[in-house]
Amino acid sequence: MRGVAILGSTGSIGLSTLDVVARHPERYRVVALSAHRDVQGMLTQCRRFRPGLAAMADPAAATALAQAVAAEGLGVEVMAGAAGLEAVATHPDATDLMAAIVGAAGVLPTLAAVRLGRRILLANKEALVVSGA
Repeated sequence: MRGVAILGSTGSIGLSTLDVVARHPERYRVVALSAHRDVQGMLTQCRRFRPGLAAMADPAAATALAQAVAAEGLGVEVMAGAAGLEAVATHPDATDLMAAIVGAAGVLPTLAAVRLGRRILLANKEALVVSGA
């Protein structure tokens, strides 16, 4: 069973990735998710996939998500900002990282996952360009 972490889970690539995971529960399990500020989208994903960790890049969105997750008793840890993105990328149960964040924001968390030997599923060219690859 592969543990999947997704940077940018509420975007189109993230949603497509979650669709694949949902169709193959015997092969994949969602362990961590991140989004910029779509609290409702992330809450829906937390209800369905029950990741161990959800991170929001926007601190206000993280606060709102944490309150909603706690109110529903979902048992999902919520983090904010760059530290949250890195925690998603380096989650101890993640074997695979889908890097689907637009722009350079995903570079540092993706590199952190590379250093840990995670399989990287790269969906944005910015990570390659900015890192000099």
